[in-house]
Amino acid sequence: MTARRERILRGVSVSHGFARGPVHLHRSVLPEPDERVLASGQVKAELARFRAAVAATRDELSGLAERVRKEMGRDFAEFIEVQLALLGDGDVLASTERYIAEKGRNAEFAYLETLKSLTRPMAGSGVALFQERMLDVIDVGRRVLGRLGGEAPESLHSVAPGSIVVAHDLPPSEAALLNPELVRGLVLESGGRTSHTAIMAKAKEIPAVVGVEMACKAASTGQPAIVDGYRGLAVLNPSRQRTRAYEGEMARYERYRQSLTAVAGEEPVTTDGRFIDLSANIEFLAEARSALKYGARGIGLFRTEYIFLARMRPPTEEEQYEVLAEVVRLLNPLPVIVRTFDLGGDKLIPGYSESNPFLGWRGLRLCFDNPEMLRTQLRAILRASAHGTVKVMFPMVSVLEELRRALLVVEAVKRELKRDGQEFDPGVEIGVMVETPSAALLAGELARHCSFLSIGSNDLTQYTLAVDRGNERVAGLYDHFHPAILQLIKHSIDAAHRHGIWVGLCGEFASDPLGIVVLLGMGIDELSVTPALLPEAKNIIRSIDTRAAAEVAESVLKLATAVEVRRLLNREVHRRFPQLARFMFKPENGPGKDEGEQRDNGEGVDVD
Repeated sequence: MTARRERILRGVSVSHGFARGPVHLHRSVLPEPDERVLASGQVKAELARFRAAVAATRDELSGLAERVRKEMGRDFAEFIEVQLALLGDGDVLASTERYIAEKGRNAEFAYLETLKSLTRPMAGSGVALFQERMLDVIDVGRRVLGRLGGEAPESLHSVAPGSIVVAHDLPPSEAALLNPELVRGLVLESGGRTSHTAIMAKAKEIPAVVGVEMACKAASTGQPAIVDGYRGLAVLNPSRQRTRAYEGEMARYERYRQSLTAVAGEEPVTTDGRFIDLSANIEFLAEARSALKYGARGIGLFRTEYIFLARMRPPTEEEQYEVLAEVVRLLNPLPVIVRTFDLGGDKLIPGYSESNPFLGWRGLRLCFDNPEMLRTQLRAILRASAHGTVKVMFPMVSVLEELRRALLVVEAVKRELKRDGQEFDPGVEIGVMVETPSAALLAGELARHCSFLSIGSNDLTQYTLAVDRGNERVAGLYDHFHPAILQLIKHSIDAAHRHGIWVGLCGEFASDPLGIVVLLGMGIDELSVTPALLPEAKNIIRSIDTRAAAEVAESVLKLATAVEVRRLLNREVHRRFPQLARFMFKPENGPGKDEGEQRDNGEGVDVD
């Protein structure tokens, strides 16, 4: 009997959970058609054949966009609209037709050569956004070339139920329509936590691991696999021992999930009667639906960058209004906090190039230099406020002058809308994200001019500790529990309360069970988390006495290191709130770390 080789591949977890099933290896590459020289009398017919293939692909993508619009919302459909724009690109079509006519080559070869010239600069770019655009080009190219060759391109819409899909990456046309009944887990070679596939996997609660090197080379269709969305592992040909261990952990995880969802309709009230506004962070309409399913009290952070990035151009007022209004109507009467464009940093746009983008042209700075873009977005947001409760939140405020300037723009836009006869809520609340040390230290001054503060703990940690959270070399220094971060958060909460406004937190710290204890002890009013984490956060809130939590918070604020903070929290939380253990799912060591585990070294392990 030939031994199977167990392989454990490591990547980045982007969607929690576990999945087990047979591998479906999905290859999204451009085919290599043969070059064929045309006779002089064949050129006209070849041009017609090419145009017919483009027209058929346009019909196919248009139908797909409509299906996505109905199933997932117009925001997801925008990704397909990008592919339609690429398909109809005048330069690509004209270049292909010239190639056919002037060089006398078949349509397949001419089109492929044109696409290669288009993707060459993208392939050499290290920017994730341009890599995603290349994926769009490849997907469109596969569809056109398939039509020319009389074959439909491979699709995930018809894979065997329960499959584990392994791919380099997925184009939006595939990712937007992922069916959790067919695709149980995802393993991708490329992508990151903010890639469109990662976002869609989270929205559909499909366990996913990305950044898995050599996954396509290691996997083959039909072999058994396990996706561990907690540890960021993909196990190919798991041993009997590892399979049994994961079966036990998956059963435990399912019981855990069922226990959480039982409280979806309960209020997030602490044991001593304090109500905490528990909201959701979203980017798409589908996530808003999940937020309601899990009992969110509103949307604490509606990221709007995708509206721009999906098109790779500034969206029109109507395009933004339609997306925003759809979410606001869905949530009504619950509030929706809309963050204005936070472009820059790791969300690069065409023409943007800086040596240090996180400290440069980002957020409000970029918007102030593009006043029409900011004015257009504020018009769309305010118009959406006619359909429910909307609040505006400005990102990356570092000095008081930025908030004052932004408020002047809001008032000017209100006057415009009133002049134009557009309906809007004149009392829309304005808030500020506290993401920089200067904003935290000036929280009292900012609070004089706005209705609420929302602490963005991810960037606040990054900027305070001078640690790029995406840099593996210094990732160990990135810690929300660093005393400097805790002191800035406490300072911001106290300053907001002194001026009579509420304060929330919408970063990853709000999803950490120990973090929730500290934040409640500090007096936080609102927490905003990923929709799927709402039940866990609600259960934790409902198990805490804030008076006891305040004593814990006071103790950790006196410490000097993150290690000391974590040690004290683990001890005190276990002593004071032993019931929290029921709501904190922690993967056991066994399934990911038995004697057969290998780092991806190209070898694998023989198993029976």
